[in-house]
Amino acid sequence: MRNNTHQGVKHAKTSNSDSQPTVTDFGTRKILSQNFSHLVTIDRTALTNLGNPTRVNVQLVQDKENKYIKLTPISEKEKGENEN
Repeated sequence: MRNNTHQGVKHAKTSNSDSQPTVTDFGTRKILSQNFSHLVTIDRTALTNLGNPTRVNVQLVQDKENKYIKLTPISEKEKGENEN
């Protein structure tokens, strides 16, 4: 187990305008292979900012030249509805 001290999030950008979303850059991540899946680790701060969810909805967004993965926390109420 690593004993790293957290120095804050690098390159955090905040916006005072309602028209622009807040973007937090967690840096470059390595894509790991495990069996037939590929894994990317998520910084603990990202999950804290999402409200420490136990499940998230994962979407690949492709908008013209922009492509990114979107994580949306699933609330306990939504989780119960999706399992039925």
